[in-house]
This record gives sequence, C-alpha cells and structure tokens, in this order.
Amino acid sequence: MIRNIYWKYICSNLKKQLVCSLFLILFIHQSQAQNQINGEIKQFYAVISFDEKMNFGHFDSDVSWKITNSQNNINVSLQGNEINDYVFQQAGDYEINFTENRKHNPDECSHPAMPEKVLVKVQPVKLVFDFSKIQFSEKLQKGRNYSDLIITVPAKVISKDNSITKLPAPGLSVSGIGVALAAKPVNTEIVLNNKIQLLKYKISGKADKEAYLMFDFYDFNNQVQTYNLSEKIK
Repeated sequence: MIRNIYWKYICSNLKKQLVCSLFLILFIHQSQAQNQINGEIKQFYAVISFDEKMNFGHFDSDVSWKITNSQNNINVSLQGNEINDYVFQQAGDYEINFTENRKHNPDECSHPAMPEKVLVKVQPVKLVFDFSKIQFSEKLQKGRNYSDLIITVPAKVISKDNSITKLPAPGLSVSGIGVALAAKPVNTEIVLNNKIQLLKYKISGKADKEAYLMFDFYDFNNQVQTYNLSEKIK
C-alpha cells in the first residue's frame, strides 16, 4: 500500500517535470524565433520598393560606393552623390559598401559619414494611397463614441512581374490631441486582382476635445503616408 502510494507520487512528479520541460522548450524556441525575426528586420538600413531611389544625403566626389545584389548579378560602382540617383529596379537584398577616400586632417572630425556596409531590402510590391478620394461613412464629431465608422481609401498596388497575389491589409493609426480612436482593416487580406484597391478601415473610440486629426496609413515597408483632416472636429 505504502509502496504504491510512493510510486504514484514519483510518477506524478515526473509527469509534472516533463510538462514543465516541454513548456520551457517551447518558450525558448518561440523566443529564439521572435529574436531571429526582430534581428532580420533590424539588420536592414532601409526597406523600400522596387524602382525607387534613396536619399543618403550630400557626399563629396572622393566618396566611393559599391552596390551588389548577388541574386540578380548586380555589381555597380558609384562616386559621391551618384548614390542618390541610383534606382533599385530589382527586388532583393542589396549590400552597399561605403568608402571615404579623403586624407586625414587632425583638425576635422574623423568619424565616417556612413557605416562601411549597410543592407537595403527592396520589396517586389509598392503601395500608394489616393487621399484625394478618401471617404468617411459619417462625420467625425467631438464627444461622440464611435464603433463602426468606416474610412474608405483607394490605393494603387503594384506587384513586380505580378509575383504577388495576396497581401495582409496595411495598417492605420489615428492621432490628435485628446483623441482615443483605434482603426483596424475591415478585411485583413487583400487580393491583387486589380491595381486599384478600395481599402476599408473600421474606426472605434472617442475624441474628447476639438482637434485636428492625422491618419497615418502604413505601406508594406512600414513607411507612413499621412492624411491630415482639413477641418477641426467640433
């Protein structure tokens, strides 16, 4: 009798330890995966869309650049401000090497203007919102609690070589003094069957004060395109 109770106690503890171990392994795996994703995002100097340029700032002619993309056999050498006119036509990951060839002057700052190497991700899709045709299902007013106000905005979505057919709906945030309004896409996914998409967002919350509102629409590169409401809500 005592021996059976003892063995049941041991088995129970072993099961608990096994369950705890499995949860610990799962937690570590999820943490490592999340850290890897965050690391992959942070490693890029910038994320842009195909056929776009980047403004790195002003550089003298003694600065050399080398742009490489092994996926598309791209190997380009540039000088000075030529980097700002370079068009990233192909999607993929680019490595950009920066070299400053000026002679050292003890009276000048010796810190380089750029890191020696940066990575730029070029996405195969681009998104442009047409705010001239934005629509609100009802007028925004101070002190009113909203739960189903709908914002509709046309957006032009272009996929490189039609390589993408579905995308998650881009996000939207609303800001203003004394404003607590949240936005979420009506449809969480968009199907690229037409170049012009009608994106809809449901607005909920309340604006307690008279204020001008800013609507920050995020593209697929997490870059913001802002629409400013011309009239103050009253």
